[in-house]
Amino acid sequence: MPNQKKPLLTDEFLDELANEINELYGHPVEQNEDKNKPDQEN
Repeated sequence: MPNQKKPLLTDEFLDELANEINELYGHPVEQNEDKNKPDQEN
């Protein structure tokens, strides 16, 4: 039976990191996708 390795980063840590990044730089791409569409002129 192989030894289970512990992950370097837990899901809780990654969720908290994502929340902090979203607070600093905006919300996820799904909410800002209109800015990234090439068919629209800004």
